[in-house]
Amino acid sequence: MWNQIQVYSKAVYNIFGKRRYFWVLRLSLPKEQYLAKAWRQVYRVAICPHGSAQQAAGWVAVIAWLRQQIGQPLVWHPVEGYLSLGEAAALRAVVVYADPARALFLADQHGFVPVAAATDADGVFVVSARDGESGSLETINAAPLAVVPGIFATALGLYTLYQRGLRPQVAPAATWQQAIRRVLERQDRFGLLCEATYRAFSVRTLRLLRLVAGPWNTSAAHVWLVRRGYAQLGQQLEEALLGMHDDTAGRALLGEIGVTGWRRSMGELESVRHIVAWTRNAVRYD
Repeated sequence: MWNQIQVYSKAVYNIFGKRRYFWVLRLSLPKEQYLAKAWRQVYRVAICPHGSAQQAAGWVAVIAWLRQQIGQPLVWHPVEGYLSLGEAAALRAVVVYADPARALFLADQHGFVPVAAATDADGVFVVSARDGESGSLETINAAPLAVVPGIFATALGLYTLYQRGLRPQVAPAATWQQAIRRVLERQDRFGLLCEATYRAFSVRTLRLLRLVAGPWNTSAAHVWLVRRGYAQLGQQLEEALLGMHDDTAGRALLGEIGVTGWRRSMGELESVRHIVAWTRNAVRYD
């Protein structure tokens, strides 16, 4: 079943391209009203993924696998902008998979409870265009740096640069893809890039980029959270996620979304709270 979902989703991407991919993909998913009729309610899922848009096919299969494992009506509707998890989408959801910065916000401000985390830490690279002006990391001082605001990888990258006495001119972008496009088109000399997104790029794209520094990382990683008041759902989700690597189909799906596995959330978000708070107070986006 999971292989059929993956093959179908990838075929849709290849035939229709990214612009219509998410629209066609959504038409093929179980309709929310049908799931609601069968289960009387549905649990919306919001996802801030690790890698590229093409991994949406893998996430469709992961949600279907989880829905079957825990016997609960999890619903996820992929959209073209899903690489940047919007606040509105997160607040409409019962289950959220978010980067550390967004996870802290949801836990602090809206009562979400962490249940599991990725075993892969959220790292960040500094990149530039390979055929552009060369330079060491020190030349980033006052240079335009494309970033995606509100994401932990961005907070970590800027924090690390400032700790080294480097003050780039921060230029916001809507997504990692837009940030890299700005670098390749010479609108910005440098860019910060989430490690998982960097590793998910095609060889063709990687050949256009120069790795200037990184990866820089901490112990924090993407986190699964459940809205407070859904303790049973949280326990079921945690059990399924922790056993996913031991399931043949589940292990194959992990590779599709660029994740090694899941572990219990041990409160490591607290270890990066100061970085997120520092970024909020110290960084101003042009």
